Amino acid sequence: MKQSQLKRKLELIFPLIIILICTFGFLFAPHNPGLVNMEIRFQSPCIEYPLGTDNMGRCVLSRLLYGGRTTLMIVLVGALIVSVFGTLVGLFIGGSEGGKNVVLEGILNAVTAMPPIAYLIIFIAAWGNSVITMLVAVTVSLLLRLVKLVQTRTTIEQNKAYIMCAMASGAKKMRVLFGHILPNLIWDVLHFICLSCADMILSIVGFSFIGLGMGDNVIDWGSMVSEAHHYLLAHSRLTLYPITMIVLCTMAFHMLGREIEKRGGN
Repeated sequence: MKQSQLKRKLELIFPLIIILICTFGFLFAPHNPGLVNMEIRFQSPCIEYPLGTDNMGRCVLSRLLYGGRTTLMIVLVGALIVSVFGTLVGLFIGGSEGGKNVVLEGILNAVTAMPPIAYLIIFIAAWGNSVITMLVAVTVSLLLRLVKLVQTRTTIEQNKAYIMCAMASGAKKMRVLFGHILPNLIWDVLHFICLSCADMILSIVGFSFIGLGMGDNVIDWGSMVSEAHHYLLAHSRLTLYPITMIVLCTMAFHMLGREIEKRGGN
């Protein structure tokens, strides 16, 4: 029993530590991540540069830590926006009556069919490459998916006996939605958000890798992989470092989501 509890605590603590390191690690960066020094390009790891330098003589460790800040900042801000507005809009649509529900659901089905890259291309065309553009693109895509999830679950919950009893006793619609239905959806929402954070990381990295990132002046893991893959055979470590961080972060959010799913099931 104690071993089981210890395992569950570790499964919760480990991903939180990884996420905290990736979010606030830039505070401990040993060098300016954008400082170019061509005299020490491709330097091997040493005391001054623990992970060595890249093709422009920049500190790889510092760039990794700052890249984590950029990526996780977008992910966490996006997750907050998605969780709040996605839940509220989903409850509203799911709680709408008759014809209004059908119309809103039809519109929702149409917009959720678009892939995230479609939103990104539209927003880049309108506003150009930036952190805000990336945040809006990945947030809109996941927001619509959460709205669909909450709307579907709300519709299902409304047909259950305890909701019908509450309505029959004179409970108002808002009280039913927020007092009865929402508490039963919260674990599903948290689980979705954790898995979506992992998806957001992969989306940001993928977009940056193919050149649809946040601009040349913004450091992120995707752009690091994009720059380093040209030197894959001669200096494979430059590609390995950011990929390792990407894997660790996505694993952390998946582990956190799995733990939330277990707690919600209990």
